[in-house]
Parts: sequence; C-alpha cells; structure tokens
Amino acid sequence: MTLIEIMNAESLESFKKEINQIREYLKHIEYVNNVAGYTILETDNKQIQTLLNTLKNHYKAFGTEKKLFEYKASIISLYGLLEKYVEIWIKEYLNSLSSLIVEYSNMDEKIRDNHFELSLKLINTIISRESVKYQHLTKEEVLKKLNQCIVSPTSYQINTEAFVILSGNLKHNKIVDLFKYLNVDLNSGLAKNESLSNEIGLKTNEISRVEKDILYNKINDLVERRNQIAHGSEKLDDILSTSGLEPYIQFLEKYCQAIFETLVEEVIKQESIHTFQKIKKVINVFGNKVLAFEIDNYNIKVGDMLIIETREGKFYKKSILTIQLNNEPYEEITVLEKTNIAVSVEHKIKDNQTFYIEKR
Repeated sequence: MTLIEIMNAESLESFKKEINQIREYLKHIEYVNNVAGYTILETDNKQIQTLLNTLKNHYKAFGTEKKLFEYKASIISLYGLLEKYVEIWIKEYLNSLSSLIVEYSNMDEKIRDNHFELSLKLINTIISRESVKYQHLTKEEVLKKLNQCIVSPTSYQINTEAFVILSGNLKHNKIVDLFKYLNVDLNSGLAKNESLSNEIGLKTNEISRVEKDILYNKINDLVERRNQIAHGSEKLDDILSTSGLEPYIQFLEKYCQAIFETLVEEVIKQESIHTFQKIKKVINVFGNKVLAFEIDNYNIKVGDMLIIETREGKFYKKSILTIQLNNEPYEEITVLEKTNIAVSVEHKIKDNQTFYIEKR
C-alpha cells in the first residue's frame, strides 16, 4: 500500500477546495460592493439604472448588517474547516497505523493506553447523549472494537472517533494536545515545515525558539473571534473586512497543509519501522541522486520505494528510478548473496542520511 492510499491525499485537496470556496465568496462580496458603489450615468440603460438603484438602496439600508453577517459567515466557515480537517486527518492517521502495523501489541504503547482511556470517555458521551456528533455510534460498537484489540490483535480496529472527542475550541495548544494522544510532537513537525516557515517569515531553525502563541496567533485569534460570534459578543469596531480576512485564509491554508504533511511524515517513519528495513551498508552517494549499497538475498525492481531519513529527523519516500549492477542497467534483479548495486532516485539525497528498503 502506498502512502497516498494510506493518508488519502484527496482529503488535502478537499480542504484546499473548501478554503478556496471561501476565497471566491469574499471575492464575490467585493464585486457586489464595487457594483453598489458605481456612479450611475445618464447614458446608462434604464433597466441597468433601475437594477443599480435597487442594489444601492438595499446596500445603503443593509450595509452595516451586511458586513457583520459576511464577517460572521466567514469566521465560522474558516474555523469549521480547521476543526473538520484536524479531525479527519487524526482519524486517517490512526487508520494508516492500523494498515501498517499487523498486530495491535506492536502499536505505540502510548496510543494503546490512550485508546483505552478515550474509548471509555466516548462510551460515556454516547450514553449521556452529550453530543449529537456521536449519534451514529453505539456503546456496543466501541466496546466491540476494544475487545477485538485483546482477543484478536491481528484483526483489530481503533475507535478513531475517541481520539477527537475533545476537539472543540481548537486553539493551537489544544491541537498540539490532541496530537499528544497520537504520540506525535506537532510543534516539532510544524517547525520543520518549510512552507509554513516561509509563511511565518522565519527559518525552520528559528521557529522552535519563538513562543507558540506568537507564531500561531492567527489560528488562536480565529478561534477567539469564532467564540465571540458563538456567544454574541463580537464587537462592531473589530470586525475584519474581506481584505482583512485574506491573511487568515492564507495562514490557515499553510497551517493545515503543514499538519497534514507532518502526519504523512509520521506515517513514513512508522513504515520505516514496521514494513521497511534499514540499509546496513551504504557504499556511497553520487550526484545527490544515486545510492550505492550492499544487499543480500533480495529482489529489487524499478518502482520500488526508498525511505530517506535526514540528519534532522525528517522522513521522505522516493521511487527507485533506475537500478545498476556492474554498470549494467536492470529493470529488476534478484541477488542471493552479498552484492553491491546502485539505484537512482529524484535528488536530493546525501551520504549523511539513513536509507530503508521494503522488507521482503
């Protein structure tokens, strides 16, 4: 199973599509505002004049309420995307681990402990009917999955909903706490994300030293604004214009993509542990794209995957493009004894990195 199949890259595309819909909505508002501000000329068609006058009169009467409504709709929609996709990706990540790790006892101990505790909380939520969010679940279903982990650990299922039961009011620190249930250090993952670092305006090695409330203030402010709207305490003099909302949209897009990419990288890391094996003897790296190494009792072919672990602890997955043995190209070779071969991948790879190939 490939990484894209595991983490469902379609969900990232779906997020991008939805956030772009908000952008287009705000663009539409600007167009309407521009039309409402148009100065009617005597030469304009009478029908156009009538339509413009109708729009202008409505705009004049509804102007303040219109701006407030648009602001509320935008903030609630943006926060909704944050909460929706953080939950989706946490559940996808857990399903990814279930696909990779054959036996439940080999799952990370912290995840197993949290799975039990959070499943009990989920059962209590279902019984007490505290949230309509879990009406599609029954306590019997949750208990069955927990029991399956014990009695049939090679055909287990995780109660993924249990890991997002505390996912309301998602300020940055709250999201970090949710990821701790997965034994994932989100702050560390985001600090290594180049795209998010560029958006923040800092180098990746500088981010870890900055107070997180400052780094992710747009996320926290978005949540605060959503809370004000939910409680009817928003201030008219503090609402954001359509142009003022764009930096929030831009940051939210980069932030959420970085969360997705952090989980993708964690999946690759788990693959390196559970379904790949470390290349023990690396001979050399040539031109940042050719890896020469020793293998034994192994079948390898073009299209197989190579996992690269950088010195900084980042994980990548690349497809093998070419294979050479004794300077001769092969589409596929099988070696039965210790043999030195060379494979090429998309650059860049370095000789201070660690490499993994699939277990056979």
